[in-house]
Amino acid sequence: MNFSIIEITNKDFEIENCKVYHYRNEDNFRINIFFLEASSDNIMENWKRFSNMVASNYQNFEYMSDREFDKWNFYIIYISKDNVSKELKNKIENNKFSSRKIVEDSYDKEFNDSEANRLIIKHITNADLKEIVEATQEVTISTYIPDNEKLWKLLDEVKVIGDRKAQEEFIKKINAL
Repeated sequence: MNFSIIEITNKDFEIENCKVYHYRNEDNFRINIFFLEASSDNIMENWKRFSNMVASNYQNFEYMSDREFDKWNFYIIYISKDNVSKELKNKIENNKFSSRKIVEDSYDKEFNDSEANRLIIKHITNADLKEIVEATQEVTISTYIPDNEKLWKLLDEVKVIGDRKAQEEFIKKINAL
C-alpha cells in the first residue's frame, strides 16, 4: 500500500511556522493522512485548529465517499524535531474529534515522501509486520521459575474464586508462609 502526496490548495492550511502535507492511498478503501510539521510550541498552538480544518475541509460529503471505512480512516500525524511534553502528547492523542491523532516527537529526519510512508507504516498500516515476523529466526521458550516456590505451589493448589471461606483460608496460608 503506497501513499502519494495530495496537493492542498486551501490557503487556510498555510499556518505560520508549520509545514502541512496530505497523503492518500489509491486503493479501493481510502486512507487520508495529514502531517503537520512544526516545533512543539507551534503544535501546542495549532493542533486543535488544524484538526478542525481537516474535519471541515475533508470530512464532508463533497470530498468523501459514502463508504463507512473511508469515514473512519482519517489520521493526523504531528511531527516535531523537539520534545513534546507528555501532557500535550496525551491531550492530542486522546482527542476523539474528527480523526486519530499521533505525535511523533524528537524527530531527527528530513521529512519527504519516503519518510511519510515509513511513518504511515509505523503508526497506521503496520504493513511491515510480515517482514518482522519472517525476520524473526528464533523463539525462546523458558520455564517460569517463581521467586517463592511455596507460594507458587499454594496458588496452584487452591481454587478461591467465588468461595469466601476458601479465600480466608488462603490468606491464612499466605501469612503462615
